[in-house]
Amino acid sequence: MQNTITSVLGFLVLFSSASQQERPRELKAGGHLLGETAEDFFSEGAVGQLLRTCEAGDWKAVKQLAKAVAPASKPNAKDICAKGALVKQQATSGARQEYGDGDDKSMRTDTFTLDRGYLVKIDMVFNASTTNVEGYHPKYFGELFEGLREAYGEPSKSYTEPMFDVYGVKYDAHRAEWMGKQDVITIIEQPGRKGRTEIVVETLAERNRATKAPKTMNPLQ
Repeated sequence: MQNTITSVLGFLVLFSSASQQERPRELKAGGHLLGETAEDFFSEGAVGQLLRTCEAGDWKAVKQLAKAVAPASKPNAKDICAKGALVKQQATSGARQEYGDGDDKSMRTDTFTLDRGYLVKIDMVFNASTTNVEGYHPKYFGELFEGLREAYGEPSKSYTEPMFDVYGVKYDAHRAEWMGKQDVITIIEQPGRKGRTEIVVETLAERNRATKAPKTMNPLQ
């Protein structure tokens, strides 16, 4: 379910930048607009194409769409369609649901969160393998950060914090965020041999929801 979105960043687009101070910005990532209705979400982009293919009963095409995200998988077309229909039914009814997508060639995994009938969060993870594999085009933190900065200006907040990878090697991990009137963009670097960069686009209400969520208790305390 590969998406092609042309922009400075390649997957995150800012609309009406000239009037950015007059009205809230519109953010589109992974082929979907933050804040769009669940009905629109399941009618557009790759998920819309998938569900229409399911309705047509073209199981071969369903498998091909699934393999665009995970080539190594052996998808069951009818199961994929049943799960997609269930998530759509629950999301359009207002239940909180997540839908996964991505682009295998750019080594990107997308997770869309819908709540109360609207798309409230888009989480994109870019795996950055240190091994060059023909046909694959991973995106790295520096490139992604510069794309965001060119589109939105200097971040509202930017800092680094030390971290260790699975081999015990210390790295400086970069973080930055762009705060808007009704939304926030966050970029998070996880360096190392199996590094990755995560970009989160979410409404302020969704950010506040996560902040206020009760923390899991430590069973050893």
